[in-house]
Amino acid sequence: MTILLIRHTPSNAVPDASPLPARVAGHRLACRDCDSLPALVRCLQRAQRSRPALVLIATAAVDAPQWARYGQALRTALEDLPMPYIEMSSNDDDALDEHLHPQHAPAARVVCSSGPQDACRLSLAIAAHRLQAVEG
Repeated sequence: MTILLIRHTPSNAVPDASPLPARVAGHRLACRDCDSLPALVRCLQRAQRSRPALVLIATAAVDAPQWARYGQALRTALEDLPMPYIEMSSNDDDALDEHLHPQHAPAARVVCSSGPQDACRLSLAIAAHRLQAVEG
């Protein structure tokens, strides 16, 4: 099984180049970078088909017109995920849940103002714990 990490990094921001482990709790870690909300929607739609064990979504700041234009498609893509997801952001204002109010909330929401590396480490630890609990 695979854990999918989707990092939303707008094209005008510096992408996170932090090293990631190859495996988490015995599961392969795959990473996808998305530079826009439409790209994030496509990543989520691909996750519906590839069916990773868990999806981690790192969000970034998005302006109101983008939420208005792509919010419904993003909400639908989140709601159609057949697996749990963990959302991570640097503040509450960037969180998907705050803007989209999906029918199914994330399994966990990590808000970490100290940086994306800390948010990622914490989210991967939560993912490992959840997967180990499921596998018993």
